[in-house]
Amino acid sequence: MDKNKKYNPDLAIHPGVTLKEELDFLGLSQVELSQRSGLSTKTISQIINEVEPITSETAIKFERALGISADFWSNLQKNYELSVARIEAEKMISEEISEAKKFSCYNELADLGYVEKTRDWALKTKSLLKHFALNSFSLLPGVEQVAFRQSSGSFDSLSLAAWLRCGALEAKKIEVQEFDKNKIKEILPELKKLTMLPDGFGKKLQELCASVGIAVVFVPYFKNTKVNGASRWIGGKAVIQLNTKGSFSDIFWFTFFHEIGHILLHGIKDQFIDYNGMDKDEKEREADKFASETLIPQSEYEKLLSIGGPSPTRIASFAHLNGIGKSIVYGRLAHDKLVNWRTIGRLRQKLVIKND
Repeated sequence: MDKNKKYNPDLAIHPGVTLKEELDFLGLSQVELSQRSGLSTKTISQIINEVEPITSETAIKFERALGISADFWSNLQKNYELSVARIEAEKMISEEISEAKKFSCYNELADLGYVEKTRDWALKTKSLLKHFALNSFSLLPGVEQVAFRQSSGSFDSLSLAAWLRCGALEAKKIEVQEFDKNKIKEILPELKKLTMLPDGFGKKLQELCASVGIAVVFVPYFKNTKVNGASRWIGGKAVIQLNTKGSFSDIFWFTFFHEIGHILLHGIKDQFIDYNGMDKDEKEREADKFASETLIPQSEYEKLLSIGGPSPTRIASFAHLNGIGKSIVYGRLAHDKLVNWRTIGRLRQKLVIKND
């Protein structure tokens, strides 16, 4: 008999089956094994009839009575229990497939390499659960509470939860220094200077923020999430997550400084998501004000407005003197309805966002 018998994970073979085969091979009865091992005939019968397990103590007694190592019997039991668990897990996966099909963002996740590219829904389900590090999708609202906080039906909460999970995974890869509010304030001028770059700023932005305790991650936009960015605390680490939708400089940088505002002004247990068209509460308005004032101080903005119409030449000069990108100024003027979004479309800078 092959003592190294391998087990099919789709078939759970109780060690009692092997025990019966061994007794038949040796020509031993259950009574004789009882006499040799000191185990009751009832215990032996229950093992053979797949009612009772082979305990560590029983395995040692079998080793002495049958000359087959205790490790062999213990491994049989362990493999059996693992196979049973796997079979139950497969049943659970089949029950989770209907929930997995609700994730319209699966292909987006697959294109980014977060889940497996496959057409098999059982594999998709396993891959999604692995992505979220969950045993069941029913647990997701408790893990990604912030994604399900919005009551509006126009937000795809599942896609948002997936997007946030991507950010959490990327944030784990970034080492940061100790969080320091004062140092964050000190690097704000350097962060503003990055707004003048159309590309090549990603790595520098991450490095500057990591030096003050903030992990900045870029995750492409997922359809129907209507999210610009998010700020959270994950495992004691401040995380700012930004998407790349549209990549207009003014929107990207306003969102970034908005999230910086949340981190500086609000509690470490708070989680914030910046949605398009969201109703803003007091904390959101505070973060907006911080971003506006940091990028273009109101006193400087008023100077620009006082010298006449916002011509391209004046805007370029103003942006240079204030150490910010021109698109930031155009975006502020359009937001305040002093210029038309359409007329400045070609003047707004588009970014190439990547971890350079």
